[in-house]
Amino acid sequence: MSRLVTIAAATLGLLLAGCADSGADGAGGTDVAQEPVSSRSTAVDATEPAPDDRSTDQAGGTVPATLDFTGTTVSGESFDGASLAGRPTLLWFWAPWCPTCRGQIPQVEGIAADHAGEINVIGIGSLDSAEAIAGFAGDVDDVVHLEDVDGELWKRFGVTEQSSFVLLDADGTVVFEAGYGGTDDLDAQVDDVLG
Repeated sequence: MSRLVTIAAATLGLLLAGCADSGADGAGGTDVAQEPVSSRSTAVDATEPAPDDRSTDQAGGTVPATLDFTGTTVSGESFDGASLAGRPTLLWFWAPWCPTCRGQIPQVEGIAADHAGEINVIGIGSLDSAEAIAGFAGDVDDVVHLEDVDGELWKRFGVTEQSSFVLLDADGTVVFEAGYGGTDDLDAQVDDVLG
């Protein structure tokens, strides 16, 4: 019951923040000024090791702290963030009922298709049921989707609004973050990290 109350409260707060007003272009709401990466909460919360710390994976290699997490795909399979190490990664945080998130599907699919084999593109759905998250994910091609019903991955990466993007370089360092509606620079940022 408390889980439902938490989800309902988070949903209400986000709706009040403006996601429900998608506007005529589907981009959603008004532009939000971007904060520099250095001023935002980046990769991990205070209980996690610093982003420069490394852990050891099962094969004995090192894994950036930002990728030292586990999750579950929308198909119910276990997912290990360490599998993303060594390649740039775009994390897309979305909610299934968010029209802005739905409007970003073509851009995210384009990045995944245009840079297949060069960048990991991971969708992380939250703020709804596992069934709703899986339903939205089914509409997006070429992207691995994780269900984050309890918002643990959102908290880990300091995400407070949907839709948000976090771009990591091959070393797992956060190089770009964009909050609600902030996708104008996303393609250029991906090109830069793949440089």
